[in-house]
Amino acid sequence: MSSFERKLSARRSVSQTLYGYLALARISNSPTVVSNVLAGAALAGATAINHTSGVLALALVLFYTAGMYLNDLCDYAIDCRQRPERPLPAGSVSRTEATAIVLALFGSGSALLWSVSLAAFLAGLLLTALIVAYDLWHKSNPLSPVLMASTRMMVYVSAFVSFSTQVAAALVLWSALLGLYIVALTYIAKTEARPPVTQYWPAGALMLPALVFLVQVATLPGLLVLVPFVGWVAYSLSFVYRRRQRSIGGAIARLIAGISLLDSLVLALAGAWAGVLLAWLAFGVTLFFQRYIKGT
Repeated sequence: MSSFERKLSARRSVSQTLYGYLALARISNSPTVVSNVLAGAALAGATAINHTSGVLALALVLFYTAGMYLNDLCDYAIDCRQRPERPLPAGSVSRTEATAIVLALFGSGSALLWSVSLAAFLAGLLLTALIVAYDLWHKSNPLSPVLMASTRMMVYVSAFVSFSTQVAAALVLWSALLGLYIVALTYIAKTEARPPVTQYWPAGALMLPALVFLVQVATLPGLLVLVPFVGWVAYSLSFVYRRRQRSIGGAIARLIAGISLLDSLVLALAGAWAGVLLAWLAFGVTLFFQRYIKGT
């Protein structure tokens, strides 16, 4: 092998390893966690973007990333049979490295939450427990969509308790709506290898935040925030219920990006218009990076 070929091979190896790290992290979905944090903070009345919200966003992205790495570690045997192209079976990232990264990410995220408040740190511990429970027990657990939903709901809660000690009805309501959205999304994902979906409750669950928002806000600015959410969810669902060229994977990727549009509804209700713009930006960034790094 020539010197040029060795250098080219080394560059490819570094590139493959870096891609493996990013693919394990499902990095394309991380912006939706950031918008979750902004929405959770807004539910507590913290509508301004400040240092604390930035620390929370970083911490909870680290938790999300740790959960994604742990998911592949737990699914290693299955992926070796069904998805050998994944970074761990393919050998682009070792299981030892992935395990070390999981511990480092959970530890770093916890330290950041501790720097915010004791309440945020305790919420992070509960979030960690839910993430681990989901990753260890999602394949054979019929309630795995609920566990998955609870992890996203805890992002709202973690951000909320960092700014307020009083439980608000809005937190309960919108956490439940976010959780129901995730349950419906996860249910649809589990139908990929089955006949076409004939049940329409997932569509209703995904659209429910729009109905609640419409009841609470009937102003023109509010409707301008609502239209993108409704249009995007309807477009995503068209990939689920069409008779031909059905694409569950395509629908799920789009619905994951739509989480940030749901967050924009929460932010609009709180009057956090800068947050709405950031949620829309998170939606666009998620879609952009999904072109290169799969989110599922």
